[in-house]
Amino acid sequence: MPSLSLCMIVRNEAGLLPEFIAAVAGLYDQWVAVDTGSSDGTVELLEKAGAEVHHLPWQDDFALARNESLRHARSDWILVLDADEFPQKGFAEEVRALIAQEKIGAANITRHDEQKNGIVRIGTPLRLFRNDPSIRYRYRIHEDVSASVIALLARTGREFAQLATPVRHVGYLPAQLHSRDKQARDERLLQLALADDPEDLYSRYKLLEQYRFWGRERDMGPVAAECRALIQRGIRIHPAHIAGDLVDMVRLGLFPDDAAAGIEFLRSAADFAAHTGHYHVALGSLYEQCRQPQLAFRHFARALQLLTGDPARRLVETRALTGLTRLSMAIADWGSAREFAQAAARLAPDDPEVRMALDFLARQPR
Repeated sequence: MPSLSLCMIVRNEAGLLPEFIAAVAGLYDQWVAVDTGSSDGTVELLEKAGAEVHHLPWQDDFALARNESLRHARSDWILVLDADEFPQKGFAEEVRALIAQEKIGAANITRHDEQKNGIVRIGTPLRLFRNDPSIRYRYRIHEDVSASVIALLARTGREFAQLATPVRHVGYLPAQLHSRDKQARDERLLQLALADDPEDLYSRYKLLEQYRFWGRERDMGPVAAECRALIQRGIRIHPAHIAGDLVDMVRLGLFPDDAAAGIEFLRSAADFAAHTGHYHVALGSLYEQCRQPQLAFRHFARALQLLTGDPARRLVETRALTGLTRLSMAIADWGSAREFAQAAARLAPDDPEVRMALDFLARQPR
């Protein structure tokens, strides 16, 4: 049976660690924790639980700390988790079954991101991969390992997989966000990343994403303009699947209230982002706003054909299906509308728009 190293970085996580320790029991063969300067009981809790604790002074670089944890991993596989992520019952068994498959080289987890007002969003970050010295994280913050993992899979002919058992994530709950002042910290580190590399589209993408998350859309304009200039110069973004989300945020930053101008910009960025489902969902939504249903339908349908390998597949697919539902409802095609809405409900049964559509369709003739 292949062995597994659990790798994590920590700092002042004593409040979360008791639940985390219970959640990962029986999951790993080796537990590596890199502490970047805890002043509470974090180190003591980890050592008591059997973790190998290594110390690295904080240097404003999450990728550096992540790579230090990978450096100490001795097992065949590596699983990366944070202290605010709690695997649910059955996770260990599913992981063990997956890493026993020779054809698999890496896998995304299914993470349930708990947010305010009881909302849970589902993400699929890459966290499980074979232990290889070529695999390393990039970027000071919102660190990403996908480029080196994809390269390893290409060399070895192995495949990506998707773990189904959820991992509960509480890092987006207001108490966690505000207690750590994540907004100010993340923005500062992203600005440092841009100083490191003025052509860094990925960190600009994350800065736009942060402004959107914190409701600071008015701050998006200057960064969006920089992104547009870099895209026009032929700079690409890695990982490639986020290109569609990036151009949609650039559109939001530059043309928040002008759907026609947004369409023109998105069309000009086709070479950069048209390989992604998110791009076509964004374009379909704008065509829908401009009352061009045939073009909207075409792009929503195209989005459903471009989901392979996209960690945001569930979100993109849900939004494309709800778009097709709206268009079908607009022409009283109740049969097609039900099919699209029911498909969306299988993906996201708690999505408010999906539930509203199903309630409305239940009252329409069959």
